[in-house]
Amino acid sequence: MSTSHKYVFGPVPSRRLGYSLGVDVVPAKTCNLNCVYCELGRTTRQTLERRSYVPMDAVLADIRNAVAVIEQIDFITFTGSGEPTLNADLGRMIEAVRAFTKIRIAVLTNGTLLYLPDVRRDLARADVVIPSLDAVSEEAFRRVNRPHGRLNLADIIEGLKQFRREYNGQLWLEILFVKGLNDQPEHVRQLKRVIQDTRPDRVQLNTVVRPPAESNIEPVAQEWLEAVRRQIGEKAEVIASFQPHDHQRICDNKMDTILALVSHRPVTLQDIHDSLGYSEANIREVLDHLRQQGRIQEKRHLNRVYYFVPLREEMNGE
Repeated sequence: MSTSHKYVFGPVPSRRLGYSLGVDVVPAKTCNLNCVYCELGRTTRQTLERRSYVPMDAVLADIRNAVAVIEQIDFITFTGSGEPTLNADLGRMIEAVRAFTKIRIAVLTNGTLLYLPDVRRDLARADVVIPSLDAVSEEAFRRVNRPHGRLNLADIIEGLKQFRREYNGQLWLEILFVKGLNDQPEHVRQLKRVIQDTRPDRVQLNTVVRPPAESNIEPVAQEWLEAVRRQIGEKAEVIASFQPHDHQRICDNKMDTILALVSHRPVTLQDIHDSLGYSEANIREVLDHLRQQGRIQEKRHLNRVYYFVPLREEMNGE
């Protein structure tokens, strides 16, 4: 497969979705949050505007071409380097994908726009929706997610509850904990009450793994996450490391393939191997060449080396 596509990447070995073909439908770092833990760095265009950020026909062509040549895709996942629900064409894109493939469709979202009826209608077309809810108090929300000034936490939580009432698919709620910011016992108790009211099918507990936007951000301990899992109940799970199946990807241009994967999220050498099936020697050779060209950089975080494409600096949006 040639992965010179502009709007799709992977398949990425996902801890939740198996081999997930990512679909990026907003420009890099176009979001309504500026989360301290974001692996893609600080938000450069913070906005609430829903519009057609990218050409829908080009996105659909990329998906169609990828599906035609990749042997294993477990999910087509609308995600990427910004908040996908900001794209006003999201619902139409999901429906169009359904017309040419039976592969399940997921959406990873920060959940902040679920108070809007049109966003709920768009997301209702997916098989799995995975919204985030890191905070249920204004103080924790401001500390962890650093939202757009016009976002209201009460509206966000009510929108999530309303979506659950309307949605017949799988709703998996993700909560990411940051040490010292949203891990206080009272905040966890408040989260549990909101979770009970929301009735998700799964509750996925996570913490900081990849290099975060702010250098002083630290993960909580795995033992602490396990204790929270027991407190929340049987629907809760600590997201485990994905175990890849044996597979081999064939590609005419390894450099383009690896660069496409690295350009959408920081990845380790092991991530690249798991996703693409190339030997470590081949991957190291390509990474060294890309570094020498100045096209990628590397960063050590929690004793692991991550490779990434630096985002160009952009002006803040609305």
